[in-house]
Amino acid sequence: MTAPGLQPNTLYYGDCLEWLPRFPAESVDLIYLDPPFNSNTNYNLLFGNGNLTRNGGRSAQVRAFDDTWRWDDAAARRVDRLTRAAAHPAHKAVVGLRTLIGEGGMLAYLTYMAERLAAMRHVLKPSGSIYLHCDPTASHGLKLVMDTIFGPRNFRNEITWQRSTGHNTAHRYGNVADILLYYSRSNSPTWNRQYQGYGESQLKRFRHRDNRGRYKLDDLTGARPNSDSGKFEWRGTMPPASRGWGYTLEQLEEWWAEGRIHAKRDGTPRMDGLKVYLRDAPGKPLQNIWTDIPRIANTARERLGYPTQKPLALLSRIIEASSNEGDLILDPFCGCGTAVAAAHKLNRQWAGIDISPFAIDLIASKRFPEFKVPTEGYPYDLAGAAKLAREQPFKFEKWAVTRVPGLAPNDKQVGDGGVDGVGYLLAKPENGATDQVLAQVKGGKYQLGQLRDFLGVLEREKAAMGVYATVNPIRAPGAHAEAARRGRMRLGATEYPRAQLWSIRDYFDDRMPTLPALADPYTGKPVQGSLQMAL
Repeated sequence: MTAPGLQPNTLYYGDCLEWLPRFPAESVDLIYLDPPFNSNTNYNLLFGNGNLTRNGGRSAQVRAFDDTWRWDDAAARRVDRLTRAAAHPAHKAVVGLRTLIGEGGMLAYLTYMAERLAAMRHVLKPSGSIYLHCDPTASHGLKLVMDTIFGPRNFRNEITWQRSTGHNTAHRYGNVADILLYYSRSNSPTWNRQYQGYGESQLKRFRHRDNRGRYKLDDLTGARPNSDSGKFEWRGTMPPASRGWGYTLEQLEEWWAEGRIHAKRDGTPRMDGLKVYLRDAPGKPLQNIWTDIPRIANTARERLGYPTQKPLALLSRIIEASSNEGDLILDPFCGCGTAVAAAHKLNRQWAGIDISPFAIDLIASKRFPEFKVPTEGYPYDLAGAAKLAREQPFKFEKWAVTRVPGLAPNDKQVGDGGVDGVGYLLAKPENGATDQVLAQVKGGKYQLGQLRDFLGVLEREKAAMGVYATVNPIRAPGAHAEAARRGRMRLGATEYPRAQLWSIRDYFDDRMPTLPALADPYTGKPVQGSLQMAL
């Protein structure tokens, strides 16, 4: 039974550190998380004090999550707080890591994760398990943090998932694998053994055949060097002195009657004569190196265009191994929703948390198009949007920007240069402007000076177009006159207002800015299902 405060089959918008303390203790059966990686960053930079940047231009401007690897005032305060909090589950790990690796991007990331992992342990049932998906950049540090929070005795496995077969990397071996750190809350977690298909060499063992099909022979005896167990004669066969029958007389007789025992020419049973039929064999027990689940191909129907999407088969395996039907699965960094989709297909309850409004929208529209997914912390009316703007202005900015298909939030919150969102046209404008579409969001009262500042940013950046978004429509004639003075942008045979005033009230009334086709900020492809409408 799900306790109040954590509703099954629900999405939660925001930082998981905000939501997890609101959930009841010991209410979740399995947690899978795929937090932000840092694979594309120079590994050596992680131990420096400089701010990190990811590879290449646009991708850095449209990230769906904050840069958790940055050493800044927030990271320093977090480290100091955990260093002083002697009773915090991650206290010892943070103190030790601060000494070992020093202040820098890696410490910022590990302490960011430590706070959240401690909150995850609080909601995990005693029979629950947690799988943390990471890459070799930080897996060693994360393991130390998880040892401290969950206890080294509750470490179950370090799983290596081979996600590709080749990767050309200069001066080192190709990195083709991710790491899954598997821990439990106690020493008796839910566990369902998993199997994988036999390889060619294993299949060759099924070399015998009868009217039931192919079979191999398994031993009917076991080592008994210091025991009399199983040391009896059965149907004319006596095991050697150091061995005994591995099954009861009743079981052996049952198999003999069913024709499951391979007999010698004289009619006596072979000690290695248990027939195991290929059709009944579940496969070889799964080990901690997984090579049979490839990453999602670029042309696969499963692909949604989300940059960190993982295969459905990967999450299905984890969920089947560490939960049962009806259990509650939580993904606190749910991204495009692979874990919650797999849980739903396997008849589990689920809950997902993500800080990106784009991710929440993607899950609701692509993963569960057949029904309306309940979402908490996400405004569905003007009053809710106004409340979000008052109480959490940065979160409101991100949400408001992503209401316009093709725009993505700026990765900076402070010192963003007057740009809260950015998108790119699919075609180049004819007036010499760049292909950028910029947006600024204001949650407070309209001020003409702020609008003029944004219009100045359009000129400074030579942007093709700009959207100035507010909670309520701007009625002041001077504002519309200022926007109109920026003229129009021509694209082919069509002209568009270069600067547009738009509001969240317009959004809830199904009125969108008048924009040409934009690129999906995460794939570069045309935005699907564009909602562009005339004002």
